[in-house]
Amino acid sequence: MTVETPWPVLKHGSTGPNVTTLQYLLRGAGNGALAADGVYGTATETAVRAFQTRAKVSVDGIAGAQTWTKLTDGVTLASTVRLGSTGEFVKAAQNELLKHFYFGSSDAVDGIFGNATDEATHAFQEKVQITADGVVGPRTWRELIGRNPD
Repeated sequence: MTVETPWPVLKHGSTGPNVTTLQYLLRGAGNGALAADGVYGTATETAVRAFQTRAKVSVDGIAGAQTWTKLTDGVTLASTVRLGSTGEFVKAAQNELLKHFYFGSSDAVDGIFGNATDEATHAFQEKVQITADGVVGPRTWRELIGRNPD
């Protein structure tokens, strides 16, 4: 039996790269004015609550398993990204690849899924032993977000 990588639980006061990723995902979900600053403050909590309402999950302002799953399932939002994709979901993937040391620097988080992002995605997928197809879909999102960097 394979144990799934657990989702992080983020709430008001949390900080760090997973918060930044959450903020990029929420921006992609329609909260474009939300700052992607890595600080889970009032604006992020409000955006999480709005998304939870829209996604029909428990509304508590905490980004846990239900919220992460809906943000990254590729169905609730068009969050599956690959070579040629652009936008906030790509920035979220790039930020996670940066967290795992597969991506250059924060300056490289540009929202364009080009060759560097594709190569980094493949390398990460190979390392965690999931299908290395270069597509950041539900399984890859879970591994990127849920795993701590080595």
